[in-house]
Amino acid sequence: MRTYFIAAMLLFSLPIVLYAQENSVLHGIVLDENSKPLPGCHVHYHDLFTITDFDGGFAVESVGEERLLLQFSFIGYAPKDTLISNTNRDLVIQLQPAVQNIGSVLVKSNRTDAAKSLKNEVITQEFLTRNMGGTFIKSLDQISGVNTMDIGANASKPVIRGLSFNRVVVSENGIKQEGQQWGADHGLEMDPFAVETGEVVKGPSAIEYGSDAIGGYVHIKNDRIPEDEEFNAQIQLLTKSVNHTLAVSTSAEGRKNRFFFKLRGTVLDFGDYHIPTDTIVYLTQKMPVANKYLKNTAGQEFDLSGHAGLVYNRFRTTASLSRVSQKSGFFPGSHGIPSQERVKDDGNRRNIEYPRQQVEHVKLVSNNRYSTRDASIHLDVGFQNNNRSEWSEFHTHYPGQEAPENNPDKELEFRLKTYQVNLKTSYRKWKGHQLTAGAQNQWKNNRVGGYNFLLPRYDNYTVGAFLKDAIQISPNVQINLAIRYDWARIRTTALFDSILFDYLGGTGVPEDEASAYASRSDHVNRSFHDVSWLMGVFFTASDRITGRFNLGKAFRTPTAIELTANGIHHGSFRHEQGNSMLASEKGYYADASLEWKNERIEISFSPYLYFFSNYLYLDPSGEWSKLPHAGQVYKYTQSKAVLSGFEFSVHQLLFQKLELRTNVEYIRNKQFVDTKNSRYPLPFTPPSNAFAEAEYKFRQPGKKISDVRIFINTKVALDQNRVARNEQNTPGYQIVGAGFSAKIETASNPVELILQAHNLFDATYFNHISFYRKLEIPEPGRNIQLLIKIPVSL
Repeated sequence: MRTYFIAAMLLFSLPIVLYAQENSVLHGIVLDENSKPLPGCHVHYHDLFTITDFDGGFAVESVGEERLLLQFSFIGYAPKDTLISNTNRDLVIQLQPAVQNIGSVLVKSNRTDAAKSLKNEVITQEFLTRNMGGTFIKSLDQISGVNTMDIGANASKPVIRGLSFNRVVVSENGIKQEGQQWGADHGLEMDPFAVETGEVVKGPSAIEYGSDAIGGYVHIKNDRIPEDEEFNAQIQLLTKSVNHTLAVSTSAEGRKNRFFFKLRGTVLDFGDYHIPTDTIVYLTQKMPVANKYLKNTAGQEFDLSGHAGLVYNRFRTTASLSRVSQKSGFFPGSHGIPSQERVKDDGNRRNIEYPRQQVEHVKLVSNNRYSTRDASIHLDVGFQNNNRSEWSEFHTHYPGQEAPENNPDKELEFRLKTYQVNLKTSYRKWKGHQLTAGAQNQWKNNRVGGYNFLLPRYDNYTVGAFLKDAIQISPNVQINLAIRYDWARIRTTALFDSILFDYLGGTGVPEDEASAYASRSDHVNRSFHDVSWLMGVFFTASDRITGRFNLGKAFRTPTAIELTANGIHHGSFRHEQGNSMLASEKGYYADASLEWKNERIEISFSPYLYFFSNYLYLDPSGEWSKLPHAGQVYKYTQSKAVLSGFEFSVHQLLFQKLELRTNVEYIRNKQFVDTKNSRYPLPFTPPSNAFAEAEYKFRQPGKKISDVRIFINTKVALDQNRVARNEQNTPGYQIVGAGFSAKIETASNPVELILQAHNLFDATYFNHISFYRKLEIPEPGRNIQLLIKIPVSL
C-alpha cells in the first residue's frame, strides 16, 4: 500500500509539470546587507504582491510583458524599485538598511504570509544566537504564545497557546521530527547549533502539516545553499555556569558550480545543574540538595550531520544525514521511592549514574525541488531511527519478577522507525489564484524492551492529502481556502502479566480489578479518518494596518500511548493508563490578528478561541494505583473543552538606538462538562505571562569593536491557580536577565561574542509545566553564559 501511494503521488504531479501557459514566471532571491536571504520581504507587481520564502526566494508572473516593475519593501530597509526585462529569469536583489529604521535592529521578524492568513514568526540566525539556550526549543521561550516544557537544564519541548505533547509538530527541512514526544521527559533530539532559520505558526491552521499540528508547528531549516565559489568554516564555543557546560560546534560548507556540501559536528558536556535551594519536599518528605546542585543531572551529547546537493537551473536536490546521541541522568529522587540516601552527595558533579536515559536519533532525508515556468514541485523523503532507553538498577515492584538475561538494568526501551514521503505542488493556473496541493505518507514501527512496562509495540500508518487556494480578490484583500483529509490505522500488541495478576490477587484485590491491572496492553486494530478545513482572509487597510482572520475545523488521531498505556512512568512520577476506546480529538477554532506599524513602532494583537467536542488529555484521577511504588493514576480521557486567549506585542525604537520589546500572553481554558462543579481547567496549562526587553545598540564602523549591544530583560508569570483536579497550584514569579554582544575585528574575520545572564538574581521560582514541578524542584538558578563564534575562511 505504501508503494502504491508513493507512485500515486508521483503521477499526481505529472499534469502540473506538463501543462504550459502563455504567462511566464520570474524567479529571484532577496538578500540583506550581509548577502543573507531575507525571508518575509514584500514583492509588489501590478496590483498584486507576494512574500519571499525562508530562502529569500520569490516568483511572480510576468504575463508576457516585455518589462515588469517590481517593488521590494521590508521594514527597516530602504524600498527598492526595479524594472525587469522579459529576458531576466534569475534575479538577485539586495536591500540596504534605512538610515532611520526599526528593522535594522530587529532580531526576529514577523512574516506576513498571505497564503496562510497567518502571522508567522520567522526566527533568524541573529535571534537564535542572542537567545541560545540549552536546546533550540528553549531559545523560543521569548516569543509570545510559546512556552517550554523543561526537563532540567538541557532538554525541553514546545507548548503553543497551552497546547503541547503531540499537538505541536516540529519539522526539519520538511520532515516531521519523530521520537517519543508523548512523554514530558522526552525532549527533541536536535543539534541546537545546526539551526539556520526557523518559523513558528501558532494555532491549528497548519493544514499542510497534518492532523497532529492541531496546536501549531515549528519549522526548522538548515539547508541553505552556499553561494558559488564560497568556502568557509565556523567554530562556536559555548560555556554555561549553571551546569558547567563545555560545548564546541564546528561547521564547514562550500559550493563549486552546481555541487555544494555542509558538514557539522557538535560536542556538549555538562554537569549537575545549580538550583537556588538546598532542600526540596516531595510527598511530604524533605530531601537535601547538596551544595545546591541537583545530583545526577549531568549529561553528554555528540552530534554529527552532513548535507550534499546539486543545483541545476530549476532543479535542486539535497541529501542529508544526521545523528544525535545523548546521555543524561535523572535526579535519583525523581525515580522510584524518594530516599535521602539516594540523593546523598557523591562528590562528582559530572558523572552519570543510574537512573539515566540514553537516546540515539539517526535521520536520513532527501529534499528535492523542481520549478517550471508556471509550477513548482517539492518531494521530501525521510527515514528516522529513534532509540531511547531508561536505565535503573534492576528492582522488583512485586514478588516473582526476574531480571532479564541481557541488559538486566535496562528498565524501558523504545525503538521507533519512521518512514515518510511528502509531495507538494504549487502553480498558478488561473489569474488571481495560487493553488497548492500535496500529500503525505508515513509509517511508524515501534518496538519495546526492558524489565518494566509502559507502552506496547505498535505500528501506525497515516496518509493525508490537502488542497489550498489563495484568491486575490483585490489589491488589498486575499481569501484563503484549504481542505485536508487524513486516514490513519494503528495496531498494538496485547500483553497480560500473569505474575502481577497473582500478586494483586494475593493482596486481596478483587479478580476483575486485578485482571484490569494485569492487562498491561489491549490488542488494538483501529482506523481513524476525518476532514480538516480552513477559511481565512488577509487584508491591508492601509500602509500601516494589516489584519487576518481564520475560521476552521481540526482533528487529531489518538496516539498509541493514549490508547494503550498501562504502567509506571517513573520519569513523570505517575501511573499512566490509556483507553482503547478513545475517539479522535475534534475542534473548531477562530483566530485573528491586527497589526499597526510605522517607522518606529509595531503593535500587534492576536485573539483566539477554540472549542473541542472531545479534548483528549491526561487526567490526574485522584485514584491511588494498586501497583507498588506507582503513586496516583493518570488516565487518558476526553471531554468538551474551551480554550481562549490572546497575544499582544509592542516593538518600539527610541532615539534611533534604543529598542523596546514587550510581549504579553493571556491563556484561559476549561473542561466543558455537564456537571458545573467538575468544570476544571485543563492540566499542564502555562500561566499568563509577559516578557519585556530594552536594548541599546552602538554602531562604530571601522573600529576594532563594532555592533556593540547591551540589553536587559525580564519575564513575569502570574500565579497559576486555575488548575485541573488534583493538580498543584504554582506561584507566579519574575526573573531578570541581561547581556552584551559585540564583534571584534581580527586579521581575517570578525569574531562575535555574546555574554548573557539568565535569572540574574538567582530567584527561586517554578515553571508550572516543568518536568520536575511535582517534586517541588525549582527552575535552574543564575546562569552566566558565553558564546563565541569564530568564522574561518577556507
